[in-house]
Amino acid sequence: MNGTPPHANARPTRHTRARDATTSALAMTPAPVRPDGRADEHARALVVALDVVTHAAGSAYVELGDTKVSCAVYGPRQHRGGDAPARVDRGALEVDVHAAPFAGKTAGRGGRGEGGRGATEKSLAGTVREALRSSVMVERFEKTQVDVYATVLDARGGEAVACVLAATCALARAGVECRDVVTACEAARIGDRIVLDPDENEVAASDGKVFLAQMSSLDRYAKTEIFGRWSPDDATRALDVCAAGCQRFDATIREVLRDATS
Repeated sequence: MNGTPPHANARPTRHTRARDATTSALAMTPAPVRPDGRADEHARALVVALDVVTHAAGSAYVELGDTKVSCAVYGPRQHRGGDAPARVDRGALEVDVHAAPFAGKTAGRGGRGEGGRGATEKSLAGTVREALRSSVMVERFEKTQVDVYATVLDARGGEAVACVLAATCALARAGVECRDVVTACEAARIGDRIVLDPDENEVAASDGKVFLAQMSSLDRYAKTEIFGRWSPDDATRALDVCAAGCQRFDATIREVLRDATS
């Protein structure tokens, strides 16, 4: 109400009561709730287990909701070739992603299972490699390579995110020197809403998706992918939502790693 407020003992006018009733109704209107009960800005539960693969230099198992990924790291060891070329002054980082036969249909970027299983696995491996590349200090293991093997055990959306999270934990347990922990998150646009960490059904219902890998302590993006048509404002908003999710995952992973070494 504009102007001088009424005396404390004065009765509210009809206009004041109507406005208060409207405000109360708006305050009581619940925010949209997703099928699994999450708010738009909430990620699925993250569960991390370490040292799950015998004889690996480092390994980790990640559950992101119903999406499950196991990752093993080997090396540094003699360079054996691969996607990363050998160089005298630095090592190579090799990443391979395999989807188990029982993993279910991967919610592929741009469509469910688009391009077949092999194409999806290759795309995931490329995303994970690029996300990790800016953090792994390959100059510290010259003429050798570090191999990262991720297995998607259950694909329910966010496979690339889960692979990055599992890989960064496995690299840490292997003692591979990195500039920072790399975490990742996705956001999808459903109508006029942007939802964090979409599951496979939300991905299928969306008309745009954003992937972000981030080094939170350094406040640096490691990898971004944007799918669909986005306005600059909406793309920035989606990336900000992902960045907040990355920071929360970063805190969880650091706690797990710290507990493992204490």
